[in-house]
Amino acid sequence: MGCFNTLFLLLLGGIYLFWPDLMQVEGFWFSFVAIWLCFFVSWALFGDIADEISGLNKYKDE
Repeated sequence: MGCFNTLFLLLLGGIYLFWPDLMQVEGFWFSFVAIWLCFFVSWALFGDIADEISGLNKYKDE
C-alpha cells in the first residue's frame, strides 16, 4: 500500500504542476478519493487473504 500511496501522490503532484486546470473540474476530488478508497478497502480486506495464500502469514507462529 505504501508504494501505491507514493505513486498516487506523485500523480497528484504531476497533475498539480503540469495540468492544474484538471483540478478545477467538478468531481475531480471525489473521483480521486473514491479511487484511493477502493484500493485501501481492497488492501485492508484482502491483504491478509493474499498473504495466507502465498504462505506469508505473519500472524501465525510456527
